[in-house]
Amino acid sequence: MTKVAVIAARGCEEGETLTIVDIFRRAEVDCDLVGLGSREIAGTHRITFRCDTQFDGSLDAYDMVVLPGGYGGTDAMLESDELIDALQAAYAAGKWVCAICAAPEVLGRAGLLVGKNYTCYPGVVSKVENPGTWVDAPVVTDGTTVTGQGPAFAYAFAYDLVVLLGADAEAVKNRMIYYNAFDVEGGVPSWETEAGRWPAPEGMSATHEPLSVQKVAVLMPEGCEESETVQIMDLLMRAGLTCESFATGGSVWVHTMQGMTLRADHLFSARAVAECDAIVVPGGRTAAAPLIANDEVMGTLRGFHKAGKLVGGLCSGTTVLEAAGVLAGRLATGYTGYGVKLTSAAFVANQIAVWDGNVVTSQGPCAPYPFAFKVMEAVGIDPQPIKDRLLYDKAGGR
Repeated sequence: MTKVAVIAARGCEEGETLTIVDIFRRAEVDCDLVGLGSREIAGTHRITFRCDTQFDGSLDAYDMVVLPGGYGGTDAMLESDELIDALQAAYAAGKWVCAICAAPEVLGRAGLLVGKNYTCYPGVVSKVENPGTWVDAPVVTDGTTVTGQGPAFAYAFAYDLVVLLGADAEAVKNRMIYYNAFDVEGGVPSWETEAGRWPAPEGMSATHEPLSVQKVAVLMPEGCEESETVQIMDLLMRAGLTCESFATGGSVWVHTMQGMTLRADHLFSARAVAECDAIVVPGGRTAAAPLIANDEVMGTLRGFHKAGKLVGGLCSGTTVLEAAGVLAGRLATGYTGYGVKLTSAAFVANQIAVWDGNVVTSQGPCAPYPFAFKVMEAVGIDPQPIKDRLLYDKAGGR
């Protein structure tokens, strides 16, 4: 059976790292999250997660090795002679060796880019040792070396790796509604096939009054969608907002939908989130029902909404907002086909993210970027500089 190692080092880009693992596991590819120096890794935005195993000097058990980006994570990998040796051994054995964003620097130090076409984040091209030929492309495959360009290309990069391993990437793209979130060649958004069933509401318009937000609470129930949760926090912190996570179970260590483990900043209570200006509910197939059954969570969402504070939901998180009565009379969107679930709202099928009053909603697993950017708009922050740094528009982000 094919097995993949995704190397996580302190200071890595949490969103990139967990998104790549998430996609492998959705494609039913055996994938280990391997910690460099520790099983517990704190990323560049101080979001901590627990890896499946710790790097022991060998990658012999794996058929593919993937290095996520992040300047801090890349520096930590560059400093590990053991990792460099293991990458060289994997490459010599004909295994796939892959890196995205700043991490191709590590392949350069290992001498694995000589004579190769490769890509990386444009800002680190000059730092790559022993370079081959840099190509301005989302993903470049040359022999058994695969490189990706930047944060917003993490989805495209991971899907390409799934294809190389012989798994069904297209099915995963469709379940994650990738084409709704990214306008890429050959992709058809789900709303083009559902437009007749879920027309955009007539006679309604969204209210766009800027909200005052400095501190955001992100709920982290058991079974939450890890890459949605972490990517939202990553992006909102890039925008200068204080963003803290709140576990709604009995422990700050939360077991997530694709079998990863995240550490929340706090345990949830109405009192714990009272000083926050906004509250966000990410998705996850099994995460919504326990939140809906939690009277304190429901009461808190209603209280935030009544106070005019920002309330946001993504994917199945929108059903939690529906149960709390937050969506009543609002324009809202949600996962494909959720028009039958979000019945109190005016459901908008053909928008990936919607802001109406103090409510922001978005569609699904590939939508944390448009969701977070819509939150930024709602609180008066221009998302374009962040989009530019992440190569979002270049990746086809809607």
